[in-house]
Amino acid sequence: MEVEARLYRDAFAHAEAGMAVLSAQGDWLAVNASLCRLLQRPAEALVGTRAHEALFDAASAQRIASATAAPREARQAFEATGADDGDRAWKLTLAPLGDHNGAILLQLEDHREALVQRRSEDATARLQDHLAYGISHDLRAPLRSIAGFATKLDESGAVGGDEGRSDLGRIRAAAARAERLIDGLLELLRAARQPLREEVVDISLLCDWVAAELRDADPARAAVVEVAPDLYAMGDEHWLKSLLHKLFDNAWKFSAQRERVEITVAGEIAGDRLRLSIRDHGRGFDMRYADKLFLPFQRLHGAEQGSGNGLGLAIAQQIAIRHGGAMHAHSQPGEGSTFFVELPAAAAHTP
Repeated sequence: MEVEARLYRDAFAHAEAGMAVLSAQGDWLAVNASLCRLLQRPAEALVGTRAHEALFDAASAQRIASATAAPREARQAFEATGADDGDRAWKLTLAPLGDHNGAILLQLEDHREALVQRRSEDATARLQDHLAYGISHDLRAPLRSIAGFATKLDESGAVGGDEGRSDLGRIRAAAARAERLIDGLLELLRAARQPLREEVVDISLLCDWVAAELRDADPARAAVVEVAPDLYAMGDEHWLKSLLHKLFDNAWKFSAQRERVEITVAGEIAGDRLRLSIRDHGRGFDMRYADKLFLPFQRLHGAEQGSGNGLGLAIAQQIAIRHGGAMHAHSQPGEGSTFFVELPAAAAHTP
């Protein structure tokens, strides 16, 4: 028994979590080094006092007082979270110590990092909300005015000659490109923050759907799209369709110099992951610049080669990441590209 008691004392003294033993009345009888560090107080300032009344937030102190005031046979363990002046946060656990004269074990775990992380995330979310509002309203308004005045000038005949009308056309085209850029920025922000549904998604069906939409938008273009059957993932159907549309559209644009668009979609299950490969036979890119591929506004090709606003692949990668997945690519200039997408596999369809 003596050896066992010594082991318990050593475990208490060296535990990473802050611990204290409270008497049945709430007085602190013993504290370990971790708790002293957490509360920034020496043991002698805590033992013999009801330190929780001065150092804990009011709600936590009241919970401890209620626990010690309850009849011994009615005392139950509980967990709670608390904070002091907003700079420190913790998880508090209180548990009766059986027949030890009603003593109570108090355990405190530092949650400051979680608090700081949550505050940072909240601040980022607020900033993104303001940014999205500004992009959607404050940037669109002047663009629409520019395009509207250019149209009005053109229709009124105030600007004469072919050159003048050509300049007005360039103004309207530039405004339209800026509008599309705004749409892309807003989609990127939504992809990073919007809540996701979790459901079984038929990836094979989505690929066929996206291919049909692209064929309808460009009916004169010859295209061969081969999609492996029975590919299922867990996620949000809307956003996964958007991811696939970005990749298919990318293949479509960079196959402009080919006789036809060729896209092959394959997949395999590895553990709880669905690993997709989406291969095209388009222009391809130099792997030396692969690190720029998924960055916003980074274009590996010029506009005359089919490059868009530089946001499509950034959005696709963000969607994959939000689903707990990943994306990378391999390419050879002139021979096409293969995009690899990893997503959670649908459990119901996992062999």
